[in-house]
Amino acid sequence: MNILVTGGAGFIGSAVCRQLAANPQNRVVNVDKLTYAGNLASLRQIENYPNYSFIQADICDDATILGILRDEKIDAIMHLAAESHVDRFH
Repeated sequence: MNILVTGGAGFIGSAVCRQLAANPQNRVVNVDKLTYAGNLASLRQIENYPNYSFIQADICDDATILGILRDEKIDAIMHLAAESHVDRFH
């Protein structure tokens, strides 16, 4: 299964990516904007897995996301992108 994970560099998203990528039958495409909440270090364990890839992109960019969905033949989407710590912005 080809799975798109949005926000995959976040705390929860990175755990989901690691779990999904542990199964070689899954292909995991991680899309994250890499704002303050994203941390690629949490994905080091899987960064070289053949069934894992990372794309830095904004999920609000329709053309980019539609291209990823088409090019990667995505079967399922796990939408985990959310900047819940809005109190950090002044």
